[in-house]
Amino acid sequence: MSTRILGLWTALVLLFLFAPLFLVMLFSFNAGDISIFPIKGFTLSWYARLAGNADFYDALINSLVVAGATVVIATILGVLAANGVHRYAPRWKTVLRSGAGLPMMVPHLILAIALLSSYNLLKIDLSLITVILGHSIVAFPYVFLITSARLVGFDPALEEAARDLGAGTWTIFREITLPLLAPAIFAGALISFTLSFDEVVVTFFTTGTDNTLPMVIWSMLRVGLTPEINAIATLTIVVSCLMAGVAEIVMRRARLSAVAQGEKL
Repeated sequence: MSTRILGLWTALVLLFLFAPLFLVMLFSFNAGDISIFPIKGFTLSWYARLAGNADFYDALINSLVVAGATVVIATILGVLAANGVHRYAPRWKTVLRSGAGLPMMVPHLILAIALLSSYNLLKIDLSLITVILGHSIVAFPYVFLITSARLVGFDPALEEAARDLGAGTWTIFREITLPLLAPAIFAGALISFTLSFDEVVVTFFTTGTDNTLPMVIWSMLRVGLTPEINAIATLTIVVSCLMAGVAEIVMRRARLSAVAQGEKL
């Protein structure tokens, strides 16, 4: 009986969480101009209108550029930091990991205000570059923690054997460490892309005249909720779900691989 009640409660929670997303996707195909029931019919006209919207294309390109740059910066910094903490600061591992995770715990509104104040203090003009820096701070902890978790099961004997055979530090990192960390790096990169592509608050405070896709949605919402907005939101949801799904698959395979390696040892 208790199992059924727990299952019903879980289903209700999932319905509460995901029902709004399904409604947004449903109304993006609504033939009517107003997002209300009953549905007047199904159409792709709102997606066709987006295809001819120059502002949408510009914002989409900006979002892809920002997300791509964020992936590069956050992934490089996260992997290097996790590797450095694991190797050279084992005593301070807990403290450093907690410090690296601060951007995850600080509300994005506070983080965005702090970034804006820093840019003003340094007299840096707001642009996509400032947005990329802000998004990199947001995404960095995820890459760091995912890579750190992968390093926990890393066998240092492999590197020691390579070093005994005459391999240098860079060769060991390129030929041994990097391939073993590849699943975690890939998963962290995908999560970074998703976080950057969807980020609104940090973007709102750090962007200049160039809009990203979430900012276009926000500006359109000030006029009213239209099926065109639902179409944009649906595309964003689909991209985010695909990225998150692929990241979960990669991390799951990495965990299974780590378990298999441990059993062999």
